[in-house]
Amino acid sequence: MVNLRVRLDTKEQLDNFSLSGSSLHKTLSSLRLINILFGNRRQLSKAILKYCKQHSYQKTFRIVDLGCGGGDCLMYISKKLNKHGIDASFTGIDANPESISIATQKTLKTNNIKFLVQDILEENFTLPECDILVSSHFIYHFKDKELISFLEGLPHQNVKHVILSELYRSKMAYLLFKTVRYLLPITNMAKEDGLIAIRRAFSQQELETIIHKSGYTSYTISTKPFFRFTAEINIQ
Repeated sequence: MVNLRVRLDTKEQLDNFSLSGSSLHKTLSSLRLINILFGNRRQLSKAILKYCKQHSYQKTFRIVDLGCGGGDCLMYISKKLNKHGIDASFTGIDANPESISIATQKTLKTNNIKFLVQDILEENFTLPECDILVSSHFIYHFKDKELISFLEGLPHQNVKHVILSELYRSKMAYLLFKTVRYLLPITNMAKEDGLIAIRRAFSQQELETIIHKSGYTSYTISTKPFFRFTAEINIQ
């Protein structure tokens, strides 16, 4: 029986930063489909748009995406903000050079999106200055103490707001995905990694405790469909 009371400390196949070729391309396409089907990019862009409208006095926004993969979420968010007349620049960060190459090729005709090859979990990682820091199913890669340390350092890097769109760990989520994954047109890697991701994910209570330990009191965590939540932290 799988134990979902504690977080799993196991890497996924996609965490192999040397992964390349058709297996990577197909799996990134699978993740894009999952983001569309389960509404992740829609909820993320909705939260970003709301923040930008609440701070309309600001002429432009700098947005950084942690673990951007093939860049699909940033492209979607860029189009949404542009449709509402909001000026923004975007930086996607991922440790896999091939993923960044794929993302860069997709955005050759845009001048407001750039991508960086960096390992976010490295101790010497330096976050680019940004107004909004976003994570789409990435922060579970941090261990608890690592995430606390990362969040504690954000005020010193001029980050104003954090938006996290994440899975939460639950037995129901695990069993449901284990069943329906065979019906989804996604790669075997995405199917296997998906189960691991659910077991690695934070529960809402765990994330709330981490935010508190990081010294923040101004935040919200709201549950979304398909076993996800959106957490927003006011840094400045």
